[in-house]
Amino acid sequence: MTDKKVSFETINEDFCCFIDSCGKFSFYTRSTVIQRQKITMCDDYLGVIKQYKHQAIERNNEHNANQFFHMQCVINALRSFLHMWVQLKENDFENSWTYLVDAQEYISIALRINDYEGIRNLENRLNSAEESIFPGWKIYNSPGFVETVGKCSICHESFSVCDHLENEIYMGRLCQRVDREIVRADHFAFVENPRDRRCIITKTSDDEGNEIDYFTWEETGKKFDNNEGHHVVGRMFCFPRLDVQ
Repeated sequence: MTDKKVSFETINEDFCCFIDSCGKFSFYTRSTVIQRQKITMCDDYLGVIKQYKHQAIERNNEHNANQFFHMQCVINALRSFLHMWVQLKENDFENSWTYLVDAQEYISIALRINDYEGIRNLENRLNSAEESIFPGWKIYNSPGFVETVGKCSICHESFSVCDHLENEIYMGRLCQRVDREIVRADHFAFVENPRDRRCIITKTSDDEGNEIDYFTWEETGKKFDNNEGHHVVGRMFCFPRLDVQ
């Protein structure tokens, strides 16, 4: 497909048709089998879009490279949204939540390139899913680490000397600090606005000290003394996995 000469307008039309087809299956009642098929189709289509992006990079066409990166992020958002529904129906609520946050972050990146009604509608659907399906977390875990500065994902130089800005988009890629090494874990805290919303509370104790699953509110069979505060279990750290290069 990418060996043929096609206009950007044709590529964009195909992209719009594809995301519309994915959106039709981003509901709880849709067949899990078809949702998995759509996820595979997203994987294949991402390969096509990335080839177009690499061609734009080779031609030093930053505008088109960023447009293809926008498509890449939207497809990844829909792929993550489909994964969310599959994991939800399999009662894997922690991973379902993680996929939702992935989708929301992909959309936030895509919006920095293009803002239009369709992507805002998807953003609203993701936010509605969060509000209607998942419990509200009043606090999150926020780990504190002492780490090395790392290298720039764009130029691969030390981030302390390169000219790129973290979380800015350059030629179809998001600038990040990579190859960071954790020197030591310093602390963790409960916060309302964490850096990573994947770091959630997964279990806590009720007023009688019974441990309960924060998603299902079922008792786990464990009991704790609440005299020094409620028992809490949660995700402390998640390795980043967004496809932004």
